[in-house]
Amino acid sequence: MEKASRSLYGWLAFFAFFGLTLSLFLNAFNVDPFAVTDQTLFHQNTAPIRIIGFFSYFTIWSNILVIYVGYAIAASKTSSKYFGTLFATGLTMITITGLLYNSLILPVYPPKGWYWLTSTLMHVLVPIMYNYLWFKKGPRGNLSVQRSPQILMIPIIYLFYTIARGVAIEQWPYKFLDLTSEGFTVWIIGVAIIFSFGMLLIFGFAKVDQKPMKKPLK
Repeated sequence: MEKASRSLYGWLAFFAFFGLTLSLFLNAFNVDPFAVTDQTLFHQNTAPIRIIGFFSYFTIWSNILVIYVGYAIAASKTSSKYFGTLFATGLTMITITGLLYNSLILPVYPPKGWYWLTSTLMHVLVPIMYNYLWFKKGPRGNLSVQRSPQILMIPIIYLFYTIARGVAIEQWPYKFLDLTSEGFTVWIIGVAIIFSFGMLLIFGFAKVDQKPMKKPLK
């Protein structure tokens, strides 16, 4: 990949890092542009609890993975045998993040104040930029339906973490993952739909991944 394209991946990592870091600062110090009336994971009484809650969101996991992938490509540190899988996982997770947030969460809970900036970076700019760079610049050869279990391993770990934490403290990062209030049947259907959507994304990405590029990643 030419130097300019690697630089773009570096910018991708920067935007994800900046959005995540600013959002973490706002949450750790409970900076809100409006009066807090709820007690969700974002709004607890102490900074440590708020920080733990902050890292319990799928959005954060997705952007952390983007930071790693973008930095690895920009710095030409892609020789790890796990890089291909992590690249595919990052592409899948950040795409799910962007699509689900903008279709389900944003219309109900629009961000305010500084959260508008962090939300735009992590839920809009980063997903679009990652997809664009992969589609136009590569790398190719990391996505296949056969590798779906490996690609979805981190989302599966996230799901089990969310269940364990949610049952323990009775707080959930997203309502559609709330096992206690939604009921097991509704919950399992929702989770099945999300993972099926993930599989559908991998299938579509794999089809594109098979097409040759004029200037593939080297």
